[in-house]
Amino acid sequence: ETKNNGSRIEICVPTPDDMEDIGGILSVGSTGGDVILLDGDLGAGKTCFSRGFVRGRTGRYDERVTSPTYLLSNSYDVDGGSTKLYHMDLYRLSGAETDLLPLDLENVFTSGISLIEWPSRLNKKPSERLEITLTIDSSTDAAPEIEDEDSKYRRMTLIPFGARWVERLQFLQSE
Repeated sequence: ETKNNGSRIEICVPTPDDMEDIGGILSVGSTGGDVILLDGDLGAGKTCFSRGFVRGRTGRYDERVTSPTYLLSNSYDVDGGSTKLYHMDLYRLSGAETDLLPLDLENVFTSGISLIEWPSRLNKKPSERLEITLTIDSSTDAAPEIEDEDSKYRRMTLIPFGARWVERLQFLQSE
């Protein structure tokens, strides 16, 4: 189920596989300078989305993609090594400038493709970006017979900033 309010899109995501598929679809055509900020509840699917995005963009569908919570950043070569795809998890950082310096975010945001979990830790967000918020929808069960968080639908809200992201979301809706 997809709703569009202007440029903003809301998607109800029933399964982890669907979350990965959406990540894979959004990876199509991604280039250096693309920034996706992933926010939301713990366990809502940020890493699952990222797994689909990384696998789709690298073409390596058996790639092990885990949350970089302790490493802060994992990177993957794309386009024959000419572009880096960065998957960062800022959860453990305070947001202090000194925490962020080693990540070289200015360079990452301009030359790489970036998936950033817990973007509230950023002092400044790039003007061109896609913000995705994931929440666990407690009012709907994908599998009512199972009583755990994995059986709950996820609600994904995508908000584009910049013309390129508005166009990319129109592509996602057409898929």
